[in-house]
Amino acid sequence: MMVRTCVAAGTYASLVSLLSLGGFWGLPLAAAPFASVEAPGAPGAVARELAASGERPAVAERQEAAGPELPVRAARIERRDASRGIESAVAAIAAAHPGAAWLAWTVPAVKGHGEGADWPHGDRWQDCDCVLDENGHFDHGSATNGNTTRLVVLTRLQDGVTDRLTFTDARCTVQAANRTVYWFDGVRPADNVTWAARFIETGAGRDRSDRHDRVRGTALALVALTDDASSDRVLEDFTASNRPSELRRDAAFWLGAARGARGAALVDQLARTDRDPHFREHLMFVLTLTGDRGIEQLLDHARNDESPEVRGQALFWTAQKAGERAVGTLARAVETDPDVEVRKQAVFAISQLPKDEAVPKLIALAESHRDREVRQQAMFWLGQSGDPRALTFFEQVLRR
Repeated sequence: MMVRTCVAAGTYASLVSLLSLGGFWGLPLAAAPFASVEAPGAPGAVARELAASGERPAVAERQEAAGPELPVRAARIERRDASRGIESAVAAIAAAHPGAAWLAWTVPAVKGHGEGADWPHGDRWQDCDCVLDENGHFDHGSATNGNTTRLVVLTRLQDGVTDRLTFTDARCTVQAANRTVYWFDGVRPADNVTWAARFIETGAGRDRSDRHDRVRGTALALVALTDDASSDRVLEDFTASNRPSELRRDAAFWLGAARGARGAALVDQLARTDRDPHFREHLMFVLTLTGDRGIEQLLDHARNDESPEVRGQALFWTAQKAGERAVGTLARAVETDPDVEVRKQAVFAISQLPKDEAVPKLIALAESHRDREVRQQAMFWLGQSGDPRALTFFEQVLRR
């Protein structure tokens, strides 16, 4: 059971550097004023349309100049002022345009997340196109890397309801094919966080399937990766004890993975004070995302947490992440922990050390540890190691 939990957490950790965040959402939104219109590739025609409609030529000229800088290409782009709020701007479009409509804007991204991501085009962003399909997915999957400075957010309205959400690095031009895209100017980062957080908060909408959950996950990631102090407050609130357990776990993950020193401090506090041992088990993994301070806290929990399950989980991640610092903690646990399951987990954690450290220690435990279950566990993991020294040891045991 504990091993399966650890493996699942390890799989989850691998998602930090490459985010596949397309998905679905359903929630009614609410209204605001229209601005001007732009169609990339035909600015002169747009200027003529605006002039014929009575709009001021100066607005058309401004939009023509700004158009080539947008990270979206579509058959038609209509620009809207969202400086008074995303929700009111979205509601205005929903009220006036039944059917499907795509909306887009940019926000600053937190720095340094997802280091080492294997982006398909590397850093050659001038060659990078993100082809948007009807489901709100890109041809390569939504992604960011450690050099990302801005995110482009895309969401779809269907009959007045937001039912798609995705984002990607703003350096990669989104190819929206023959769609009309409403581009929001003036979006404030804090407003983007509030807008995304409301989806997570309500958990409402027409679609209650896995699609719904995927977009809730996308919205949570968008909150975490937006460079604004309000993101820390929102994620902290989502970890409160009265929140659903899955939301608490996901919010804690993003605090550790994306929110830097402030996020690390919040995770540390939760690991020390939260009364739910199942949540603290999850936090042992999250601590590994927060740097050296997190590793020190992990070592402390492996020695002292009141819950045997938390101690066992901390021992596993100690072996995975703490290097030489892990050895003493694991040895102490296998000798002195009062819970036999934790002692067995410590043996497993020892087996995860580099072989030149793990195999001799496992042999010593198998030969002489006072606890029969610990000896059996050491024998088992020696057998799994495939190391010649383990085979020699087994031959010696058989000859006795």
